[in-house]
Amino acid sequence: MATARCRAFRLARSGLNRAGRSVSYTPNMVSMDALRARQPKELLQTDVFRTVPPEDMTPSDLADLASAEVATNPAKVLEIYRRHVQSGGMDATVLIRAFAQLGFLFDPNSFFSSADRQILTRHRDFRCLAHDLWKVRADLPDAVVPLLMYSMASLDYRCAPLMPQLLPAVLRHVKAWRVEALSLLLHSLSSLGLGGDDPIMFDDDSGERSPDYSGICQKLAQELANRDADDETTVHDWARAAFALVMSNHCDAEGPSGVPVLPLFVSRACQLLATKTELENSGWAQFFLYQTLYCVDVEKPACEEAVKRAMPMWIQEVLHHRWLDDIVLLAQPQGADEMQRDVDRCLQRTNTQALLNCSFGRDWDEQHCWFAGFLMQPKVALECDSMLPLGRGRPRPSGWIALKSRIARKVGLRVVTLHDCFWRHLTEDQKDEQMLRIRSQMGYQHDKSLEKTRKKIRQTPHTYQGLETKRKEWSPQPGPPSDETAFT
Repeated sequence: MATARCRAFRLARSGLNRAGRSVSYTPNMVSMDALRARQPKELLQTDVFRTVPPEDMTPSDLADLASAEVATNPAKVLEIYRRHVQSGGMDATVLIRAFAQLGFLFDPNSFFSSADRQILTRHRDFRCLAHDLWKVRADLPDAVVPLLMYSMASLDYRCAPLMPQLLPAVLRHVKAWRVEALSLLLHSLSSLGLGGDDPIMFDDDSGERSPDYSGICQKLAQELANRDADDETTVHDWARAAFALVMSNHCDAEGPSGVPVLPLFVSRACQLLATKTELENSGWAQFFLYQTLYCVDVEKPACEEAVKRAMPMWIQEVLHHRWLDDIVLLAQPQGADEMQRDVDRCLQRTNTQALLNCSFGRDWDEQHCWFAGFLMQPKVALECDSMLPLGRGRPRPSGWIALKSRIARKVGLRVVTLHDCFWRHLTEDQKDEQMLRIRSQMGYQHDKSLEKTRKKIRQTPHTYQGLETKRKEWSPQPGPPSDETAFT
């Protein structure tokens, strides 16, 4: 009996039962050899337990951003930014390069439409890029401020959280900026709607208002007037600065000596144009000079005569003859923006007659220089402002929309500006209600003869004889006349 018990005990210890089946055994501790045996071969090539951080990805990301394949593709730029962030990087150099590269892709010389620009700035990855720039704002060098401002102006994207960090840097180095940097900053700030005499204050992290930056454009213009027109400056620097002064409503800004600076900028730009060929090949300088001349003629500032005398008559004649065919057609934005298309659908729903992108001017003008977003009767211009507000509930139109509205009022139009920061939050019914209210307040006049001449959209499809749409044979039964009869 004792021998049998010992035999059974030895069988149990050996892991076998009487049927010959094994007993499962769970180890208390997993050994490193067991883990490595179950790892894929590609993971065995690296040490997953090392404490040394991986190689810096910043040089490779910057090299990819500079490649020819990425330099012309906004989607690739955002892809590299997303890859950089997912790898744990938050290098300010990569963020600045990605944001600036997107700005240069959508500059005024690009073929992207306004709707493409708005699709990009509303994309989640782009907004994350702007947010990451705000997070590393303390690491942004002052030298990149003109680059970031130009990128925002090209994208029509006024990043309000970044402005309290960038605008003080502009004022700190106003004496050190070169002429081209001063001209670029002046035009970029004016395009972003940061000119004029109205208060310009932003909300900080604590909810308090920042200092007032309303005089920043005037300070840049005064500093630019102190600089000499040396050989390094070009016609674009002075022409761009002259139009920026007009756009920011500082036509009568005076320099240190008390002389208006606008005629000085126009004179320096014209001095760099010796022949007609140089003028015709000057690109955007033609647009800036002619718009400056026209706006001064309409708004009648105190320096009107000085500006006209600063521009030689042969330049005025060449610009006047080239305006329609060779200047304004190339300078107009390509296509309608997203908000303008949405407002157009609202006008169609409410049966409101309006001309899209219609030119306007004075009755005696030989050719028009400005185009209204929508033109309704009697003499009502409807403008769409897509610029981000300065703060919650504080919209401010772009410099282009503000200048267009001033010119429209001078020529006898009434202007209604719709702000996208409010418009996008309305439902379709609320948008229609707002449009009907605008019609009532502006005294809208509907042209019935024009409505008859317009071809109405067909509501039934074309078909062949014998294939007509079959009428419904089923119709719902009429409901009870009241709730009392429904349950009796």
